[in-house]
Amino acid sequence: MTARALAAVLIAPAAASVMMSAAPHAQEPRFRAATSIVTVSVSVKRGNAAVANLKASDFTLTDSGVPQTIEAIAIESVPIDVTLFLDTSGSTSGKLDDMRQDVQTILQLLRSEDRFRLLTIGDTVNGVVPWVPAGTKTPVAIVPVGGISLIRDALMLALVHRAEPGRRHLVVGMTDRRDCGSVVSSSLLHEIAGRSEAVMHLVDYSGSGGDARYRVRTCSPQATPESEIAMARAAERTGGEVHGQSRFFRASSIARAFRTIFNDFRQSYVLRYSPERVPARGWHPIVVRVPSAGNATIRARQGYYAN
Repeated sequence: MTARALAAVLIAPAAASVMMSAAPHAQEPRFRAATSIVTVSVSVKRGNAAVANLKASDFTLTDSGVPQTIEAIAIESVPIDVTLFLDTSGSTSGKLDDMRQDVQTILQLLRSEDRFRLLTIGDTVNGVVPWVPAGTKTPVAIVPVGGISLIRDALMLALVHRAEPGRRHLVVGMTDRRDCGSVVSSSLLHEIAGRSEAVMHLVDYSGSGGDARYRVRTCSPQATPESEIAMARAAERTGGEVHGQSRFFRASSIARAFRTIFNDFRQSYVLRYSPERVPARGWHPIVVRVPSAGNATIRARQGYYAN
């Protein structure tokens, strides 16, 4: 399915939700019973080290301001679906061999129960490597494209993947966030981030340049600084973040950055609860705290949409 078609599919429920919330008969709040399970990935770190050995009783979680009972907690053992997005706009054309090598390195970092796929961009979003088991050695055909950079489209296609029950989904995007030509708007990407159960991390990088023919085209609309900030906020909405690094693309920086993010994700906690005494529809803000962890940094999904 193309980015345009997926955008249309996802916009429709959002528009319907807005119309329903504006309907005159929806003045009295409706509350939901414990009929579904919400899963929240939570990273708890003190400095660069994960805070280990936490139990469900160490966490407090509110859904729409209402305290919830955490029913299950897991760490590390849950299988992971990994989506890696490489921004293959023209400026990276001088580092394609490094990219291919790093992809093979990443495949070897995963555990036997994990799965991997690779997305790149050209005139469309390309699924260069479909879902494959960890450890698979697969040919990686990476071709740079100039004058267009469909970053938001690629991130949307990554986020709409629904992992099978009992699995988690990690999205890692290596990109300078300088979008040009995407169908997906910043506001729609933010909406999708709120509906996705994936955790998305973005790593800032730009290439070392390459053959000028890859950069001769122009496109519109060009990204603005606000667009780059919007992508960062979308990542934060999922419980991820933007990882800054040098603007100069270094050999193996993809594998090094991925290893750090993946290890952190593996050590993050998975909380599950059945929402109680909360509105039946709309956006549900989630706040997770760990009182016993003191000044630890906590990253978690910021909320979810109930339909």
